[in-house]
Amino acid sequence: MFAFLSPGTELRRFTKGTLPKIAVAVLLFIPLIYGALYLWAFWAPTDELKNLPVALVNEDTGAIRDGEQFSAGDDVTTQLLDGKELAWQKTDAADAAAGVSDGTYYFSVTIPKNFSESAVSAASDAPTQAVVQVNYNDSNSFLASTLGKQAMVQLRDTVALNIGDQTVNTLLVGLHDAGSGIRDAADGATTLADGLDTAKAGAGDLVVGLATLADGSEALADGAGRLNTGASSLSDGLATLNSGASTLSSSSGELASGANQLSTGAANLNAGTAQVSGGVATLEGSVSDLIAAINAAPAGTPASAFVPTLQELQAGVGQVAAGATQTDAGAATLAAAAAQLAAGADQLSAGAGQVAAGVDSAHTGAVTLADATSTLSTGTDSLVEGSQALLDGGTQLESGAGQLVDGSHTLATALSEGADKIPNDSSAMIDEKSTVISNPVALAETWDNESSSFGEGFAPFFIALATFVGALITWLILRALPTRALATSASGIRTVMTGFLPAMAIGLGQVIIMVLVLVYGIGLEPVYWLGMSAFIYLTTLAFLALQQMFIILLGSAAGRVVSLVLLMLQLSSSGGTYPVETTPSFFQAMHPYTPASWVVTGLRELITGGTDYRLWVSVALLLMLLVGSLAISALSASKQRMWTIKRLHPELTI
Repeated sequence: MFAFLSPGTELRRFTKGTLPKIAVAVLLFIPLIYGALYLWAFWAPTDELKNLPVALVNEDTGAIRDGEQFSAGDDVTTQLLDGKELAWQKTDAADAAAGVSDGTYYFSVTIPKNFSESAVSAASDAPTQAVVQVNYNDSNSFLASTLGKQAMVQLRDTVALNIGDQTVNTLLVGLHDAGSGIRDAADGATTLADGLDTAKAGAGDLVVGLATLADGSEALADGAGRLNTGASSLSDGLATLNSGASTLSSSSGELASGANQLSTGAANLNAGTAQVSGGVATLEGSVSDLIAAINAAPAGTPASAFVPTLQELQAGVGQVAAGATQTDAGAATLAAAAAQLAAGADQLSAGAGQVAAGVDSAHTGAVTLADATSTLSTGTDSLVEGSQALLDGGTQLESGAGQLVDGSHTLATALSEGADKIPNDSSAMIDEKSTVISNPVALAETWDNESSSFGEGFAPFFIALATFVGALITWLILRALPTRALATSASGIRTVMTGFLPAMAIGLGQVIIMVLVLVYGIGLEPVYWLGMSAFIYLTTLAFLALQQMFIILLGSAAGRVVSLVLLMLQLSSSGGTYPVETTPSFFQAMHPYTPASWVVTGLRELITGGTDYRLWVSVALLLMLLVGSLAISALSASKQRMWTIKRLHPELTI
């Protein structure tokens, strides 16, 4: 068998009587009470922030955006109330301030009057962050303020998304308006491009026309030269022919009739030749004038400007052609006359030879003249075509230039309008707007009573714990009810005080040592140094009296066990760490009735500042606990003067 089950072991003495069995059960559950109860109380406090009462004040007066009234403050308020991340209490500024001061609210959140104006200020010349004002009071709960600051960061980010939408929307509207001008500018640029294409095409046609005109001018000049040569040859041939005809006339009278015909043909031929010569001279002058006019004309001169000169050139060609026709007719008459004179021309062979030579020379000149006339006509046609091409090209160029002007005006106007809608900010202003856009919402946090450190914030809880444990250890050393006093005729209260007075002295020493170490060793800086010390001593006395009462009423063993259980309940329900609203409902119900709750409340105000009625309530409750515990202990002690076997041999002892 196992030794702990054998007879005579320590556990065997717990098998007799009811109280020992209860004590064993309590021993089994003590770890559970200290472990599971504490974990249960603080299992997920951040998930219960929805029960944390926080004041919400909306003072936003709204703003005008795009000609319409809107209120970002109302939107944020609705979003917060619907979100229920905290137990928001919508109220006014006065109630919020009073509530934060007296603990009705753990902190307050205020949306100021200019909230909406700041929300749309990013596109203005005075960009301003939208500010959310938060006021904490660490005398309500240091950890509530800590959790509140974390919640406010989330709130700021949430509000920033909402305000950021307003800010970006304002900027996008401006950019959209600027985009309209830019789109108009794009249309103007398209028109401008089309005009450039048209002008380019017209310029190409103009170049082609100039080339054709140049070719026609060269052909015209070549034809005129050849025409001059042919006319010279014709003139020489006619001169020779005229000489031969004179010889024939003087040598043979028989040929008078032929001579007369020959003379008539020669006259006609001479007249035609003169006419051709005049036409050639006219052509030469016209060509020279045309070439000079083309060379002297400025770039871009329309082809229509050369039409009068060309008309003179069409006229010269006609004169040459008429003279050539007449020359041909005269040549034909001469040929006929020569045939009639052929029969009697033997004795006039010398003259006939001259006539033949003249006829050949005249024929050659006439052929040359005809070829030159054809070339001249071709050059004239090319010149006309080139002039028309110049005219068409100039027309296209003029049309393209008009499009260029229209497109330029459209482009300039649209760009000007777009530029007016896009801010032309300085570098400093751009930096300011960038800051507002990237961080549109700021938190303005203030404290009524701020803890200087994390340790100061938790000091009330640990001091309450220390005083209760100090009292527990004290009664492990001292007797709560001295038996010698029970043997006398002293009253119950005097008997109780016989045990309580030594505990009071030890408690005073505990408080003095603890306060000196906290202040001068650790660096705690209470606002009310002496008040805190006195309150801690009052707490020590109240806890000593309470635990003495448990021991006197229930016995040393059971009384101390009850004190341990009460200690655990106070740790979980006092609100010394997380706000009691974040704990399960069981601990919230226990909170008003656990002495540590009063101790934590009073110490917070004495250490952090901001004393109000809660401190005096805590003092009164602790005094009532002290006096009540002593009274109950005295009453119980007066009944314990008679000794019984059970008292002499209690079921459970420590």
